Amino acid sequence: MNKKKLLNSVLLYMTLFFSISVLAQSEPEVLKNWIALEEADFHYDVSYSVVKCNPNSKPTVLINAFNEDGTNPKVGFTLNFSDNNGNTAQVVVAPFTSKLGDMFIASCSSEKYSNLKFDYPENIDLTTVKVEITYQTQS
Repeated sequence: MNKKKLLNSVLLYMTLFFSISVLAQSEPEVLKNWIALEEADFHYDVSYSVVKCNPNSKPTVLINAFNEDGTNPKVGFTLNFSDNNGNTAQVVVAPFTSKLGDMFIASCSSEKYSNLKFDYPENIDLTTVKVEITYQTQS
């Protein structure tokens, strides 16, 4: 095989391998699209989504937190999950630094806001889930 054919073959295989690798990376499967929770009196917004980050993963809750007001330097919250079967679960997100205009969005592809990403409670029926939020602040 001459050098030109060998080089073309190598380039073809590299391109094919790269294409297959890109296609194999899947987007998260959205199980419950973004839902806004009750806004805090001090204008802090929290919403959540439930996704499977990859086909083999457990459902994951991703949080989006937005500080509209900036009066509280640290904000946290407790999420109380319930369903129509009477099951309950609680997740506490410890207060974290948040300034006016800060938006924190957890994602499957990054650990940047890992405090806002956690496993979906296994005992809660996703089709009838209700989530109540209680905010906590610190100076």
